[in-house]
Amino acid sequence: MNQLNEMGINGPRLRLELPSQQFEFNALKFKLSEMRRQLSVATRLTSRIIESASEGILITDARRIIRSVNPAFEKSTGYSATEAIGRTPAILKSDHHDKNFYRKMWDTINRVGEWRGEIWNRHKNGEIYPEWLSISAVKDSQQSISHYVGIFSDSHTQEYILERLHYLAYYDGLTGLPNRRLFLDRLNMSISHAKRENHMLAVMFVDLDEFKQINDTLGHRIGDELLIGVTERMKSCLRDEDTLARLAGDEFTVLLPDIPHPDAARNVAQKFLECCVQPLIVDGHELCVTASIGVAIYPNDGEDADSLLHQADLAMYRIKESGRNGYMCGTPEMGDRPAPDSDSAAN
Repeated sequence: MNQLNEMGINGPRLRLELPSQQFEFNALKFKLSEMRRQLSVATRLTSRIIESASEGILITDARRIIRSVNPAFEKSTGYSATEAIGRTPAILKSDHHDKNFYRKMWDTINRVGEWRGEIWNRHKNGEIYPEWLSISAVKDSQQSISHYVGIFSDSHTQEYILERLHYLAYYDGLTGLPNRRLFLDRLNMSISHAKRENHMLAVMFVDLDEFKQINDTLGHRIGDELLIGVTERMKSCLRDEDTLARLAGDEFTVLLPDIPHPDAARNVAQKFLECCVQPLIVDGHELCVTASIGVAIYPNDGEDADSLLHQADLAMYRIKESGRNGYMCGTPEMGDRPAPDSDSAAN
């Protein structure tokens, strides 16, 4: 019997094998426990990284339902996590892009697995803003898309804002022309160059006649389109090195930095008159405007920016007094006579 117990299947053999199996089982439990611990640590670390990221992050499921957002998302969009989760990213849609833009974007994501580019979204308060967005598709073990992860960065937005601020500091927002500040910079540089090279330049003031009446009668949108149309026509009369600037409203200035003779400026003024008087069709309205133009020549009419602009301004007002739709060259003697006030010389 003892021998059977020693040799039997349920005897000593069981006592010899049990400790080995128990050891392996305990080792497996330890490994699983360690894996769970490491996974928990990794999960908490990932969560902290997402929470502290300066980029906005949102995660959607395969149906594009938002399942998670981080604090940067809340700060940038104005939507809290509670407000965003359960909805789609369409809450941010700005209508800046058409349907074709979004169709191409999602086609790229589903075909390539990711998309990057600038997109305009709408803040909860209604403000429209640009952002640099990266969307990636996440696949499961069956290679089916299970989630989408969107990350948007303010760095490109900040660059855009800085570029836009620089643009607005030097250019007119409606016509894209240089503004007064940039015009004066170019004028002063051109005067310095003219002094060194001993050549002439011309400054012109251009004021559109009767524009205020059109603007008040048909509305600012029509007026803006008219200004854009006239701007394009005047630009076509100039050389690449010339500068056409918009000061305000319907007032423009022109710099001709290097001219062989005063007649060159008069020729440009005449071209302006001819192009302005041609009818423009704006939203079904046939509009005609004329222009009053004052011309000042360096160094004949002044040797600095203020003097030249003053002479051109006075000459422009003299044309308005005499019936509009013409040009006049300024003379230093004009500086002894005050320019008409804005009411008497109104459009």
